[in-house]
Amino acid sequence: MSSSLVSKIPIYLAHGAGAGHQSSGFLKVFSEMTLDKHGRSVVPVTFKYMAEQESSGKKRPPPRFKTLVPEFIETIKLEESVIVAGKSMGGRVATQLSHQENVRAIICFGFPFYPSGKPEKHRLSFLEDVAAPCLIIQGTRDSLGKPDWVNNQTLNEHIEVHWIEGADHDFKTLKKQNLKTEDVIENISNVVEDWLQRHGLAS
Repeated sequence: MSSSLVSKIPIYLAHGAGAGHQSSGFLKVFSEMTLDKHGRSVVPVTFKYMAEQESSGKKRPPPRFKTLVPEFIETIKLEESVIVAGKSMGGRVATQLSHQENVRAIICFGFPFYPSGKPEKHRLSFLEDVAAPCLIIQGTRDSLGKPDWVNNQTLNEHIEVHWIEGADHDFKTLKKQNLKTEDVIENISNVVEDWLQRHGLAS
């Protein structure tokens, strides 16, 4: 392990509700690119229900949301400084860790602002008390949070939203954009590192 990697604050990355680190192409490629391009380690956070699902091969729904927060806290308790992140549901959990003393920043990939097609059932309450710099990376075609709705909301001052043109909830783009998924994820990795540097978290 290089000295540059040791000196950089790690990203603890949680999965979404239905796909863990073994089956999510986004999580796997983002982790590899962030390590290779920026020398920053990405530590996978797998909730207990997903670990059981992956070992048994039988799908099961996530447990009550409030049980996932202490699980995430348990995984980071030995780190002096940490960046918490998550894909979809995992990002929603990560936002609830901002008051932990060792959490320096939060990154959400495809934040589930509301259930698909139901903005009236929004989840903005999860963002109200965020007390650390928070980056939300969202595709403009994400059915769980589209620009015309998100951009009309008043978000916590710590939150910044970065839009990925033409990307859906899994950051897949339209064929006419002629972009490989790997190209999109590489762009996302660069955006994350640039944002961390702007917030004094380059190392």
